[in-house]
Amino acid sequence: MNGIKKIKQRLFRGYFRVRAHIHVRHWRGHGIHSPFMYGIVRNVFMKDRITGCDTTLYDALRSKRVGHRHAVKIQNLYTHCRLDSFTLIPNVGPPKPASGRNLCILLPDVTLETIAATAHRVSEDKGCMIILSPHRSARHWRFAQQIWQHYPCVSVDRRVMTIYFFNPKLPPQHYRI
Repeated sequence: MNGIKKIKQRLFRGYFRVRAHIHVRHWRGHGIHSPFMYGIVRNVFMKDRITGCDTTLYDALRSKRVGHRHAVKIQNLYTHCRLDSFTLIPNVGPPKPASGRNLCILLPDVTLETIAATAHRVSEDKGCMIILSPHRSARHWRFAQQIWQHYPCVSVDRRVMTIYFFNPKLPPQHYRI
């Protein structure tokens, strides 16, 4: 029974790898009509180096064994959106109270209950949330979809991470980039 489960997981992951390479709809910002999202694509996703001088989030992500490319993108997102603080979940100690606009980053080994509680809290705080490796299982992927369907937000599916912007000034949309 365990062998069948591994085969299903490999097929599921392979499907999303192929789908990500074929999908070029929003390549370099083409087809994105939102100025907010166009700025994210041009200033975050298209940059290979850290654009600001602050590297605290990058260093924290690298210490949690997040890949260099993904840590650079998240650091650039943090800088571009001018967020005030960040929280890595699961963190080592008790969660610190967020001051200002907070970026919550859910590492790949979090439970579905933690994702649900964090999504609810971040949507009330009008912050930003990132789920790393949402496609690692079918249940996590379905749960990541349910978040952007349930809460009004702008969501971006990057296959390796899903980003949610809970801003009431932005119209709810979902992008696959």
